[in-house]
Amino acid sequence: MRRIIGMICEMACEDNKHDNQRVADIRECYQEIDAAISSPADPRPVLPSRLREALVVGDFPLYFARTLNRGVYDRYQHRMGTWQDYTYPETATDYTNLERFTFTEPERPALREEKEEAYATYITESHLTLAVEDYAKQIDFSRRIFVNDDLGAFNNIILKMGDAAAMFESFLVSALYDNALTWVAIAALGVNYWGTGRLTTANLAIGWNGFAQRVDGRGNPLSIRPMYLVIPPILELTANQILQSERIAELATNSINPLRGSVQVRVDPYIGFTVPNVPWYLFAAPSDVPAVSVVRMQGQPGPRLYAKAPDKLPISTSGALGSADWRLGSFISGDIEIEVETTIGSRNDDLAGLVGVTDANGIYISNGTTP
Repeated sequence: MRRIIGMICEMACEDNKHDNQRVADIRECYQEIDAAISSPADPRPVLPSRLREALVVGDFPLYFARTLNRGVYDRYQHRMGTWQDYTYPETATDYTNLERFTFTEPERPALREEKEEAYATYITESHLTLAVEDYAKQIDFSRRIFVNDDLGAFNNIILKMGDAAAMFESFLVSALYDNALTWVAIAALGVNYWGTGRLTTANLAIGWNGFAQRVDGRGNPLSIRPMYLVIPPILELTANQILQSERIAELATNSINPLRGSVQVRVDPYIGFTVPNVPWYLFAAPSDVPAVSVVRMQGQPGPRLYAKAPDKLPISTSGALGSADWRLGSFISGDIEIEVETTIGSRNDDLAGLVGVTDANGIYISNGTTP
């Protein structure tokens, strides 16, 4: 209520700024009203006659209505990434590196003649490492702002801090594969992993067939198929048209669309592009191939919000200490501090090559530069 009265006073003073005496009377009268609200038991007189003189009765409802029309807008609903669907979840127990190993396949059996010894084969290993890091931001408030907040702005800002952490995670995961270094490394693997075509039915089929032609280090065909088409928001309508149409929209012959429902669309709002060159990605199911691994700390599945513990305690006249309350803020300044923190990570051993891609067999990239 004090906040509302104060806002009415400021409006009235602004509208009467040409009359210094009236402004002075308005401020004095509203100080009396504020004092009466603060100490209702104090029989301090409010000056109704001077108030009516300073602010005519007809003005008060107008200012009151304008004040009530003020408020804090709801925060924007930001578009978050859907990376949890197409990335592989890993869990770390501490901040040391996680090691993950892969092994080549043994050679195929060869004909062994009678009494002939079987030829020996071999298996080689390779490994990669992953780790988590902490990311955080904090904001502080004056305790007065918190106490005077009758518009709910404090809760809105706390929610915004949580939104910022979720958006950061989407940005971080997107950068694991949507970057120039990864593009160069994937392009070096050949046409089964890299393309330049924009998102069309024909080019999506090329990416699909790229998965179908993949082989292991011995040349054995792999049973991997794409499950997710990952795109920036600008391609969402195009992707839906390609994957939901019974016929191929780009062809005048109106042929049957073999890609209808073949993959699921996932939107990554942080994919960078310059129209008309809009990149797109195909991902295998994470359970089949961990194309991109995202690591969480055990017991910390997402962003966390904290309030700094107060460094002052209420004390009675008899010397008894009360319980801590974060709303008391700092002993020195009275500030209330809020922090948002997330612990998340990825591959960290190939930052000049594949960057965050853990297994290239689970991804296909098109930079979208050619029709």
